[in-house]
Amino acid sequence: MSRSHFKRNKRKNPILQLVPALKNVAEATKEQEVLWKTQLSLIESEAKHKAILANISNVVSIIDQSGVVIYTTPNITKWFGWQPMDLVGTSGWEKIHPDDLCEYKREFKNLLEKDGLETTRDYRIKCKDSTYKYVKASATNLVRDPQIKGVLISYHEITDMKNREKEILYLSYHDYLTDLYNRAYFEMEKKRLDTVRQLPISVIMGDINGLKLINDGFGHIKGDELLIDIAKILKNCCREEDIIARIGGDEFGILLPRTNSHLAQLICNRISDDCKRYTLSGTQIYPSISLGHATKNAENEAMKDILMIAEECMSRQKLLESKSAHSSIIASIKAIMFEKSQETEEHTERLIQLSKSLGLAMSLNDDQLHELELLCTLHDIGKMSIDANILSKHGKLSYEEWNEMRKHPVVGFRIAQATSELIPIAKYILCHHERWDGKGYPQGLIGEKIPILSRILAIVDSFDAMSNDRSYRSAMTKEEAIEEIRRNSGTQFDPDITQLFLNIILQEMTSTISLEKKHHFIS
Repeated sequence: MSRSHFKRNKRKNPILQLVPALKNVAEATKEQEVLWKTQLSLIESEAKHKAILANISNVVSIIDQSGVVIYTTPNITKWFGWQPMDLVGTSGWEKIHPDDLCEYKREFKNLLEKDGLETTRDYRIKCKDSTYKYVKASATNLVRDPQIKGVLISYHEITDMKNREKEILYLSYHDYLTDLYNRAYFEMEKKRLDTVRQLPISVIMGDINGLKLINDGFGHIKGDELLIDIAKILKNCCREEDIIARIGGDEFGILLPRTNSHLAQLICNRISDDCKRYTLSGTQIYPSISLGHATKNAENEAMKDILMIAEECMSRQKLLESKSAHSSIIASIKAIMFEKSQETEEHTERLIQLSKSLGLAMSLNDDQLHELELLCTLHDIGKMSIDANILSKHGKLSYEEWNEMRKHPVVGFRIAQATSELIPIAKYILCHHERWDGKGYPQGLIGEKIPILSRILAIVDSFDAMSNDRSYRSAMTKEEAIEEIRRNSGTQFDPDITQLFLNIILQEMTSTISLEKKHHFIS
């Protein structure tokens, strides 16, 4: 077959004629497939990004250059209560706390000045329930990004962290007990207020009278109550802008900006008057604080010198007031001691008379006699710390109750050591339950190692206790009490002092009998 015949037949073959068309269709299908794949990829990518944005913990928002919200992630509902449609199209400023708004706008304006600039800061966002939550926000300028066209902000809530920071900051500058400022804050504010604008600035320094005495006599709970009451008085007597601080255990400092010396003195007077109107809960004791003040009037005066002058003034005042304050506290303690222990003033008077007779017979000097009288009055002052139920119990004390009772000489010693008027008898109070044979308490002293005034008190107190009615037993006769004292001579009591005491008691009894007989004969 010729070549020309083959060519003629090729042109006439319909199948061969479809080849180009099929080729075009195939090419078109490939293009369509690519297009479909591309579109599918975009759809999948968009769905994936939406899923990511919907599930991330941070809220993501986009704000345009004018501050209008153009997008926010759905999880804003979880954290702040808003639906995305509540915010889109509204001003982003509306939900910022008023106190943070000025700084927020300034940061936003700075952010728009440079493409791609990033910034991070904390501020508060309003929730749908009208409360505010702290957030930490990171913002990026993506105005030129065709997909964003605005500022991208990613933020998460940090309210709990901010509250903890505030609590830590508060504790670092406040006294835990009185809720006043502490010394660290006082020192910081002292420097901050030391400016011409605050002149004249006054300082008040205060020191509580008798805090140790109250701690030892009534316990640290009552001491803490005293500190809290003093703090309340200081707050009531000062202005809101004044800085009141507890700068030591029983010391307070007050900074009074724009306050002259006359006004500072009036504040001191007001504090003292308020103290006298207060009564410590459960006691007959009122709070007492010695105060001193000084004023800085000129810029060239040093604050440290002003504080020193105020402290010196306070120390002088304390010397004048402390004796009367301690005397008042001691009088109150005596009254409460008699009430709690069910001891009577008659018992105290009998002890004083018996011990005085014995002291004179032993040729004690005037100072010793005075101390012996004070010891008879306050030897049981340590019973202030013992539960009233133990002191008034009619039956036998339990082991635990007896151990509690045995603490009162030590407590009494601490109380006496806390005030100058009682220091001379402190060691006698500590030893008034020691025994001649060393079996006493709290130290187990033997013989003449026990102070002589304690040995005298031990005898007269035991004799009077036995020969007069007690809440837990009836009185012995004097003869029975004498015999009991004699039986314990050389074991519980000093034998020499015992013999002298018995001679005095027997002599008094003989004189009393003689007088009674004489009176009967005359009658």
